[in-house]
Amino acid sequence: MSEAIVIFRIQLLPRSETFIVKQAEAMRRFEPYFVGWRRVVGLEVPKYKSWTADDGGLRGKLRELRFRYLGPTSSEIARLRLQSPRLVYAHFALDGYAAMELAKQLGVPLVTALHGYDVTMSDEAIGATRLGREYLKGRTRLQKEGALFVACSAYVRSRAIERGYPAERTIVRFIGVDIARFEPPPTRRHEQVVLFVGRLVEKKGCKDLIEAMVEVQRRCAEAQLIVIGDGPLRASCEAAAATKRVRCRFLGAQSSAVVKDWMMRATVFCVPSVVATSGDAEGFGIVFIEAQAMGLPVVSTRSGGIPEAVDDGNTGLLVAEGDQRGLAEAILVLLQNNELWQRFSVAGRERVVEHFNLERQTQRLEDVFDEVLLSHKSFIEDDKIRSAVSSVSISSASNGSLKLTQNISYSESLSQWAAKCDGRSVDHESLN
Repeated sequence: MSEAIVIFRIQLLPRSETFIVKQAEAMRRFEPYFVGWRRVVGLEVPKYKSWTADDGGLRGKLRELRFRYLGPTSSEIARLRLQSPRLVYAHFALDGYAAMELAKQLGVPLVTALHGYDVTMSDEAIGATRLGREYLKGRTRLQKEGALFVACSAYVRSRAIERGYPAERTIVRFIGVDIARFEPPPTRRHEQVVLFVGRLVEKKGCKDLIEAMVEVQRRCAEAQLIVIGDGPLRASCEAAAATKRVRCRFLGAQSSAVVKDWMMRATVFCVPSVVATSGDAEGFGIVFIEAQAMGLPVVSTRSGGIPEAVDDGNTGLLVAEGDQRGLAEAILVLLQNNELWQRFSVAGRERVVEHFNLERQTQRLEDVFDEVLLSHKSFIEDDKIRSAVSSVSISSASNGSLKLTQNISYSESLSQWAAKCDGRSVDHESLN
């Protein structure tokens, strides 16, 4: 029988976070129950599998504020305990901070997933919001009291450690994609399409791609750019495309079915990410994995965790950040060299199946949960023993009348396990 866990996200659930839902659906040994501050327009999370402090109206907003600043009430905890959760799994560092009191009152360990912006953005940029300022004040406590931190890439792990997250309790686990859902089409239309999928924000580098497409279309008249996604830079990106006379269609935010259809039609997938002014960087890029799972070669940049998602020279081509000419040349190579395209297409699919299978990666995450719960159980049992023998003197213990074999702290216990797990060193070494 599956054991319950709380999956915590402040907002349930932005449209761009399909990976959270898919990972939860792939769990077999744990039953996810979503908890957050409020619901937002985006991905639907069934109400019978979720709870939010704000359930609508003025009273809902007041309950959210109380939950945020005072923690959950006794009645809210009693309601959540009906689910019998064994741990809290929070997505993003700020959400980990926001879930600390919840995990404490439930009496369960807190595992926090680190995805990118939460450990790459500068403190100044994070502190631009009230939640960010609250997080910065409580970050040290989260780093000290959190049971474990799961980075989505080795790059994110390294940046997390720079931010003070404990190296001995920060491991790497990739998320993965559903390889049965994302698979190469039986026949491919092979249109001269360069496909961009992502939010239109500085980090995604869409303006660099538009500039590169000027040269691409000068030398390959049939090429066109398809942009799927929305964001604050959409108007300026559309204006740049119009000014440069780039043949480009902006489709806005689309369903995963539409994205898949375009992945089947495109010849090149390109999101040339850069490190934003705020420091925000690409933590990994699950969309690169989706494209390669469908046999679609990638052109991107050597930015953030992208080199872990794309094997440069084998499943795609990576150039330096902001290198518009290099970007154009890489795109043209894949548009015009069918033999290389075929090789990258096959290799990309094979690499995803081997290393980024959602089912397998989720099993590995569940193994992590098992280890956390085992350490938590040992700690509780040892704590009971220590309490029972607190009156026994140190001298009598040293003389052999009492021996405690596991008198170590909870964090030390987890640290010893994390030091053994292959994710602690470099989880992606076998990929390249």
